[in-house]
Amino acid sequence: MNSRLLFLRRFTSGRHRPGAPQTTPGSRANTLLRGVGFTASLTTAYTVGSLYPPDLARFISPRAASPPPLFGTPEAKAHTETLEDRLQNLPLLRALRSREDKQDWYESRPYTEIPDEVRVNNLTAGALSGPGKLAVRPLIRVKNDESEAWAFIHVGRGLCGHDGIVHGGLMATLLDESMGRLAFFNLPNRIGVTGNLTLNYRAPTKADQFVVIKCKLESQEGRKAVVSSRVEDMQGNVLIEASSIFIEPKYANSLKATSSVGVLVGTKVEPPVSASA
Repeated sequence: MNSRLLFLRRFTSGRHRPGAPQTTPGSRANTLLRGVGFTASLTTAYTVGSLYPPDLARFISPRAASPPPLFGTPEAKAHTETLEDRLQNLPLLRALRSREDKQDWYESRPYTEIPDEVRVNNLTAGALSGPGKLAVRPLIRVKNDESEAWAFIHVGRGLCGHDGIVHGGLMATLLDESMGRLAFFNLPNRIGVTGNLTLNYRAPTKADQFVVIKCKLESQEGRKAVVSSRVEDMQGNVLIEASSIFIEPKYANSLKATSSVGVLVGTKVEPPVSASA
């Protein structure tokens, strides 16, 4: 008798008990639909994320970029010409060329007139120049009194540390040269060396974009010039802030650098007629 009761209890325990929720065909269908909807949402999110990944995802797991065209090929020439056209038509540059004080500024293209025998042993004008790197010469707008300078530079994918992000050391080089140019024209013999360079990295500098390095002369006394600067993208986001002290060597007047500095860092050039209109 006891064994029979135990069997009945086990049998009935698997059946519906009073008060327990009932599973109906309708509720099972709703559960199935919710599962299908959740799966579809995940699939859609994955697809959209793959096609348009957020910045953080691109930094963590960057996509491999196609290599730049080989230097000296027709493709490389077309690539450079395209970037030059983009440079001349940057909204920020066009706005600067149209400002009321535009006559107080001049333009310069550093490294353009460097002889080939000098270029081959120069870092920025030689080794770092070419498609995928510094494909076009920097364009600099400088105040006539040499107190400020804005350098527009394109940084390619071949200048990265982490894929997709320009190497911080490369940006330090560009800052050093941009601030150095402004300092040189304020030193007695137009030559100097970097005595101190301080950088604060505020945000990653993405590759394959134009940036502007805004330099300002803070002070100049004797053989010392102090320059501050910041790097911004074309949306105005601050990427790096920097300051530097440049010292003119005591023997600078014997180096006869005054006549050659313009060749290296660029002298005044007239903007293209179409670009200045």
